[in-house]
Amino acid sequence: MTMHDDTAFILQKAVDGGRLTPDEGLKLLQTCDLTALGHAADAVTRRMHPEPYRTYNIDRNINYTNICSAVCDFCAFYRPPKHPEGYVIERELLMQKIQQTVELGGDQILLQGGLHPTLPLEWYEELLHDIKHRFPQVNVHGFSPAEIHAFTKVSKLPLRTVLERLKAAGLGSLPGGGAEILVDRVRRAITRGKVMTDDWLNVCRVWHELGGRGSATMMFGHVETLAERIEHLERLRQLQDQTGGFTAFICWTFQPEHTALSHL
Repeated sequence: MTMHDDTAFILQKAVDGGRLTPDEGLKLLQTCDLTALGHAADAVTRRMHPEPYRTYNIDRNINYTNICSAVCDFCAFYRPPKHPEGYVIERELLMQKIQQTVELGGDQILLQGGLHPTLPLEWYEELLHDIKHRFPQVNVHGFSPAEIHAFTKVSKLPLRTVLERLKAAGLGSLPGGGAEILVDRVRRAITRGKVMTDDWLNVCRVWHELGGRGSATMMFGHVETLAERIEHLERLRQLQDQTGGFTAFICWTFQPEHTALSHL
């Protein structure tokens, strides 16, 4: 069987509703036949969603702080604690940004920031209370698993307690930020002081167990191998099998400008 025949067989298996193995996924990544992949993906989409429309959110990405206790070689956004360019957003400025979003038809904000080393859990609860009081119609898609994991360290509270309190305060859904590549070899190579694979996935797992929903992400095109991209997808798929809590998967290419990995 030629590589082309092999690829066609794998894609037809997916179109027919079969479950691809990691090895089959890797073969597809290695073929680079984007047109064939696109046709198969479209067929799967139409089988799962025959309705003639697709949906979207109108939202705004608001970073509440750039102060971060982690050091990520791929990040041009963060500033270490006590850096002169570090900030925590003024509450009224945050409200103005949400008001502008609402006036433009927005119904959601993506609220993320650095891993701030000292902000207590109560600060985040008050932030959510204030937003939901002023804008009850706006969904707060907030705090990546990396941030949630950091909250447990700062507050010295169990993960489930932290998530329960944030949910009660008004957190609507969980963004999938901070995943990068969910393989510890990669994470150790490009970041220090940040959540590792199992703990990232566990934040999502517990949130889903509490009835929450959220997204998953992948940042690719840096130090990972093709096999590690597939391992990332397989870990997400295994959790989705257990909880069904992911509603979206978003991937993007590594942006090297102004980072410690700009040589890649």
